[in-house]
Amino acid sequence: MKQSHKIAYGGMMTAFSLLIMLASNFIPSLLFAFPAAAGIVIYTLSFVSGHGYGWISFAAVALLSLFLCTDKTVAVCFILFLGYYPLLKKTVEKLRSKVLTYLIKLLAFNAAAACSYALLTFVFSVQVFTKWLSAAWMVVPLIIGLNLVFLLYDLCLTLFFRKYEEKIYNLVTKLLRRF
Repeated sequence: MKQSHKIAYGGMMTAFSLLIMLASNFIPSLLFAFPAAAGIVIYTLSFVSGHGYGWISFAAVALLSLFLCTDKTVAVCFILFLGYYPLLKKTVEKLRSKVLTYLIKLLAFNAAAACSYALLTFVFSVQVFTKWLSAAWMVVPLIIGLNLVFLLYDLCLTLFFRKYEEKIYNLVTKLLRRF
């Protein structure tokens, strides 16, 4: 693929990812869905154009969403985990050890969740899980539940990536070759 096509495709996917993030201004109930979808768009860019383009797109969307999204929770979720995780997942899954792969994934998720909670609570004064964390006995079930949801998200990403690589990638590259 030509360099100019990669750059143009990168710009389009970055704009589309930012548009998805901005949709959270109008539908605030999909707090985690919009950053996750924007991260998937960035993954598709990295698969077509290269990993470097994915990271550049992530940085652009992260910076712009921090300024343009009215709900900072959406921007923080994108920046600290959901935006770069598809890129990280592809890199980590190249390791031979499945145990080490899942250990790194879970460590990354829990570190990002802790950072997100601290940033939202102490910097942006957003009360996240206030009722749940006020009772000490709820902390462990909350952490276990979040990790299970993360593993389900990881499985869904794996299935999506497989289908994308099998069916959609060829269509995208054919369309890009025409221009």
